[in-house]
Amino acid sequence: MKTKLTFPGLKELLLPLRPNTGSADDAALRARALFQPPKGAMTQRHGSLVDFLRQVSLFEGLGHRELVHVARIIHEREYADGEYVCEEGKPAAALFVVRRGLVEVVRRGADGQEVPLAVLEPPASFEEAAAIGAGVTRWFSVRARGPVSLLALGKSDLDTLILNFPVVANKVLIHLAEIMAIRLQMLIDAEGLGEPERTP
Repeated sequence: MKTKLTFPGLKELLLPLRPNTGSADDAALRARALFQPPKGAMTQRHGSLVDFLRQVSLFEGLGHRELVHVARIIHEREYADGEYVCEEGKPAAALFVVRRGLVEVVRRGADGQEVPLAVLEPPASFEEAAAIGAGVTRWFSVRARGPVSLLALGKSDLDTLILNFPVVANKVLIHLAEIMAIRLQMLIDAEGLGEPERTP
């Protein structure tokens, strides 16, 4: 039996209706597949990094001491309104978690204009494959909507965690694998929904 998936952190889908289907459902599934469905409420501005990390699904199941190790290697970055976090067509460099503010996910349409796909809020994450150095080229861009604070975890950071705290790294890698498997399944399901019925 299938369970209904929810996506806290996916604040708003901005996909236009597809003219051939009259529905954005299949495109919405593709957009949702970008993002881990995180659990937990939005953190206060001055909340501690460890408390915030506890809300992020990627770090689910880690104890306080383990989260402290993660907090020491993760980088916080600030972005101004309209500034691009990452750009379509360029290699992905790090996994990002929205700590404060909102980001908009966009993709260039056939006419070269940007098409908004989704708005993300804390504690949504994106670009998980970049943390393991998968060498994936982005098919979307992400830009700040107002001032934004993001946490970044790159491959070198994960390598440091593997070297110094292998048990913690193993837990994070298992969660990364789960997230990527869920998203792959969602993309496959979305592709199936988007295909027209074939007559025998």
